[in-house]
Amino acid sequence: MPYLEANGLRFHYQRPGHGTEPVVMIHGMLVDNLSSLYYTTAPALSDTMDVLLYDLRGHGRSERPLTGYRLEEAVGDLLAVLDMLGIDQPVHILGNSYGGTIGLALAHKHPERVAGLVLIEAHFSVDGWGEELAKDLELAGFGLDADDMQKWLDAHAGRKINKLADQALDLIGKTSLIADLRAVPPLRPDDLRQIECPTIAIYGEYSDVIDRAHDLEALLPRCEMYFMLDCSHSALMEATHTVRDLVRDWFARLREGAEITSRTHKVRVRESEGSGADHRSKVDMYRAELIRRRDELAAATGDKAAGSGAGS
Repeated sequence: MPYLEANGLRFHYQRPGHGTEPVVMIHGMLVDNLSSLYYTTAPALSDTMDVLLYDLRGHGRSERPLTGYRLEEAVGDLLAVLDMLGIDQPVHILGNSYGGTIGLALAHKHPERVAGLVLIEAHFSVDGWGEELAKDLELAGFGLDADDMQKWLDAHAGRKINKLADQALDLIGKTSLIADLRAVPPLRPDDLRQIECPTIAIYGEYSDVIDRAHDLEALLPRCEMYFMLDCSHSALMEATHTVRDLVRDWFARLREGAEITSRTHKVRVRESEGSGADHRSKVDMYRAELIRRRDELAAATGDKAAGSGAGS
């Protein structure tokens, strides 16, 4: 496995591409690592572009320090990885979920380093975003640590899923991740208006961050927006082939010199893909059940802190 030292940490990375134009693929937070993009979007571009993927600090095979999980440090890690690999030209950033948050922050703070953005279900910080995300992660940690969830994982989940769950619990309970997220400053509308690189944004119609899609649709000056029908926040996994086709086509048009302007499309996914409404409904029900259990525990123990998480 290839590793490098950057920003004082050891990062695991993969570089499967064969082209010269660099695209950096950044995965989501917590129960994720570079493999989710290695097997989904990377094959769409590896024949024509220099594809770089790396595990974020604390994730996958990268080092897991106790501190340093602020958004600005994630941007610093990305720049350090690029510098250590000698990539000094502007790069395209393909970010899924929190990976898109990092991509937008880089484009805002260092526009000279970004050639284009591919945002898949991207979050970005608005007023209160860090607090709400921190609460959601605390709730996720409560669920993963529940006895019945641990028994289910032991009985039904593979070794990889168990390992990801353990990683998530370590990040939530043993690092400064949650406190650092609460301190993330918001990205203002004028900040977004200043991001002028060509952008493609892909969101499921049932996404729980659909408001962020509408913000980008209204504010980014060169953003092609695609709403995936019958998909949720997990659009990358629910409609992998459709997402892959959109990304491959967008880069092909960029190479041909196509003008990227703000416009919006609705995309019907392949017949075998989708089910986002059902997935979103199950997630919402599970979340509501976790809140109920957490509040019952707080009432039983008199622990006010236990009942102050997401949804309260």
